[in-house]
Amino acid sequence: MEKSFDSLPEHIHVHLRELIHSSGLPDNEESLGDVSRNWMDKKNLFEGQIKSLDMMETDMFAADDPRGALALTYSGSLISLGPLRGKDRRIEYYSIKLRADVPEMLKNPSGRIKADAGKDKILEFEEGPIKSTSALFKIAVFPEGVSPEEQETRLHEAVVFLTHGFVKINRSLTINKDLENVQFTTKSIIQQVAARNDITQTEARKIIDDYLLILESGMLLGERVPLGRLGRLHLRIRPARKARIGKNFRTGGEITIKARPETPVPRMSFSNRMKERAAAADLPQDDQAEGRRDDHDDD
Repeated sequence: MEKSFDSLPEHIHVHLRELIHSSGLPDNEESLGDVSRNWMDKKNLFEGQIKSLDMMETDMFAADDPRGALALTYSGSLISLGPLRGKDRRIEYYSIKLRADVPEMLKNPSGRIKADAGKDKILEFEEGPIKSTSALFKIAVFPEGVSPEEQETRLHEAVVFLTHGFVKINRSLTINKDLENVQFTTKSIIQQVAARNDITQTEARKIIDDYLLILESGMLLGERVPLGRLGRLHLRIRPARKARIGKNFRTGGEITIKARPETPVPRMSFSNRMKERAAAADLPQDDQAEGRRDDHDDD
């Protein structure tokens, strides 16, 4: 534990000790080691994401810098700053608490930074629901030449990925086991879509239900239905199969496998982008084992 804890800045030492006291974790060396590794995992996830989106770290960010930025605070919160539009910019703050299934979110579509920001400094805003943040640990900006629209797209993707990633990392420390696997339930997804788009959960559910119904209808009508950047849904004809003698793998005895007529079956083809991102994913060992089991479920 000492090595992982001692390698972190003093600001983070203070935060981690406070986190242990407020979270209900036992106040001992084991907990300190656990929360230290938790924080390092979040730091590494942040660094990997900004690298994949061609963002670069900086020590300072001027209030009038026209570029968008993404920041990680010492407390493990995320701040997304949109590109400057006139004198204002979009500001979003995400607090990923230890025992929350979805991030706490504060948004200001037209906010202003009060003063130049920098590492180890508090970020303050002139007005709106977000007054200030804890000290900044990392700041990432875009290189020159990236359009404001593309910056907003990358920032949105980064925030969605990182907030969900941070919540998943927190599950290793969760005291309330009921929260361990609720991050990607239908209820949680509806809550997040509603919050991110300033609509009610009823409206979000209706939109999602309609979207899924359209996808299903198109696939059942024989179309190759696009599923955004993930890929496409389609039906594939599974050929007829004659009856045959097979082997019962549990008993070793022979069994008769019934004939099967030609049948359409649902399939999804993943995009090259999704395959590339999946190949680069750092999947925990437990999830890898689960994935291998799932492979055998597909007839």
